[in-house]
Amino acid sequence: ITKKGREKLFLLRNQDRKKLPKISYFREEGNRFVIITFDVPEKERRKRDWLREALRNLGFKMIQKSVWLGKVKIPKRFLDDLAELKLIDFVEIFEVGKTGTLKHIV
Repeated sequence: ITKKGREKLFLLRNQDRKKLPKISYFREEGNRFVIITFDVPEKERRKRDWLREALRNLGFKMIQKSVWLGKVKIPKRFLDDLAELKLIDFVEIFEVGKTGTLKHIV
């Protein structure tokens, strides 16, 4: 096996240690719209994919790949997982007080 092959094998074996949190959060409908936007770097692709799947699981709808909308209460565990994954600096969460034209989206 080549040096490059050994390095790849090492990375694959250690991948299990870097498992992402489960996305089975308690789903609770809210009474206000929540907009979540994010800009996760390409080198963190696995985490970005995890984030999209978690948002889908929580009941958010994708407006664009990095813009999600829903009438959902955000679970504390989800926020804790974002912090643990060091994604907090890449994610913005907005709660909408007056809906205006957002009524037509969802």
